[in-house]
Amino acid sequence: MIRAVIFDIDGTLYDWETSIDRALRDVLPEVPTAYHNGLTNRMRQALADYALVVRDGLVVDRKYWLLMVDPVPPWRAALPDADSELAQRVAQRYQSLLDAVPFADVPPALEALRAEYALGVLSNSPRSEETLTRLKFRHYFDAVVAASEPWRKPHPEAFRRACRALGIAPSEAVYVGDSLSNDVEGALGAGLIPVWVDRYGDDYALPEGAWRITSLEGLPDLLAELTG
Repeated sequence: MIRAVIFDIDGTLYDWETSIDRALRDVLPEVPTAYHNGLTNRMRQALADYALVVRDGLVVDRKYWLLMVDPVPPWRAALPDADSELAQRVAQRYQSLLDAVPFADVPPALEALRAEYALGVLSNSPRSEETLTRLKFRHYFDAVVAASEPWRKPHPEAFRRACRALGIAPSEAVYVGDSLSNDVEGALGAGLIPVWVDRYGDDYALPEGAWRITSLEGLPDLLAELTG
């Protein structure tokens, strides 16, 4: 019996790509014009190098939350000819402009689910509570667990802690996330039912026991199918 639904945040509830694009647009006037030529493309490549985890040519995780911890490395890569003081100043301003942008399908899905299931969050981001508050989603969740070393996802203990916080067994929980390595493989290994939100059209096959949706709009119907 499924009693709870636990969510990842980044790439699942939080639209990082839109947030990144807006912050880059807004910070450009503060970058000297001498560095503007090709800057957007350099920054996109620097962000990919910084945040994307690739396995066998496929993206299996997107660690954009690292920008809220230390935004300087990608800016140093994007501004290779600038002095370190400029790169640090731009990076800090860029970080301040990273506003949390929710996916439009999130509130309707959470509204539909919260009457029937306990809802929780398990994220590797150290700023889970802050992000949910900025997204105006915190009130939906009965428990929020920010995984930390050495128990970050995909370690099974991270998922077990989230289940304990909700007072359920792993077998009674569905875990919803966008990362193959952290969310799908991690949840499956811990005994939860993984649901992969394929927002990016990533081309990989899921392991047996995992499910795929392209939007949270499909989650209530999938859960009804799994519990029926």
